[in-house]
Amino acid sequence: MPKYNKKITREMEYNEFKASIDALPIARQAFLSILFFAGVRISEALALTSNDISCTPDTVYVQFKRLKGSKPTDPTELPRADALEWLCHQEGKLFSFCRKTGYNIVKSVFPDLYPHYFRLNRVTKVLDQFSVVTVQNIFGLSLNSITYYIGRVDIKRVGKALHAEIQERR
Repeated sequence: MPKYNKKITREMEYNEFKASIDALPIARQAFLSILFFAGVRISEALALTSNDISCTPDTVYVQFKRLKGSKPTDPTELPRADALEWLCHQEGKLFSFCRKTGYNIVKSVFPDLYPHYFRLNRVTKVLDQFSVVTVQNIFGLSLNSITYYIGRVDIKRVGKALHAEIQERR
């Protein structure tokens, strides 16, 4: 895989994400939605089969096989909406493409981003609202790995505080 020259760390909201994927085939929308909502690695998304998916009327439960020494986690709860609905109606392997194709799908829709961006985006959003223990349990990350993301959340908070300070002076 190519090296990334500059990591984009700004937060992406769902409306921006959804508008970017709307024209794609539904399977690719579902793939990118898993990356966006679950913050998993491409390989973790590509390893999914229908046996890893359980659906209720409002929720899609996804049991990811964690990689790179991450501890196993309980199934991830995703909203049963938009392209994620597609997951509930599949049999067998969910995505028939390789890791390189997964990478190319991300780059074709988001040329300035890198696939791991969605992991950064989701972990920092969860850290901003919940505890470190929650992040450990959702993503299976070690405390040492989480410190990188904590720094990103703190940087974002400082940026928001600077904006608020300027607004107070106006």
